[in-house]
Amino acid sequence: MEKQHEILVVDDDRDIRDVLRIILEKNGYSVRLAKNGKEAVKELQAKKPDLMVLDIMMSTDTEGFDLAFELSNNPEFENMPIILLTSFLEKVREDGPDQFQHILGEQWPAKWMFEKPLNTEKFLKKLEGILGNT
Repeated sequence: MEKQHEILVVDDDRDIRDVLRIILEKNGYSVRLAKNGKEAVKELQAKKPDLMVLDIMMSTDTEGFDLAFELSNNPEFENMPIILLTSFLEKVREDGPDQFQHILGEQWPAKWMFEKPLNTEKFLKKLEGILGNT
């Protein structure tokens, strides 16, 4: 029997959390939700998921980015796959790049990033590629 992978979705937008939960559960994933970095840390301490989907901009412009960076430097979580979600590129286009230099100058703490609105088909293919069928 195929293992049901568990995904932690962290986003301050309830609608996005709910939509991702529906999409992921419909495709056979077990889903836990958190609305900010603090809740995400509690969820991570309770049980490490197989993968985390993490919004970059929540209560601050870099809350998700900061959490991903922390986790990438923590031996317990450094190999946990993280997919960053962002409307960042749209926000940069709207607000101009000067406000975001502190982000643009940093090394990204995750291998994968998807822009909102999410292309569901590409997102699910990426999850399958990362997690495989084990």
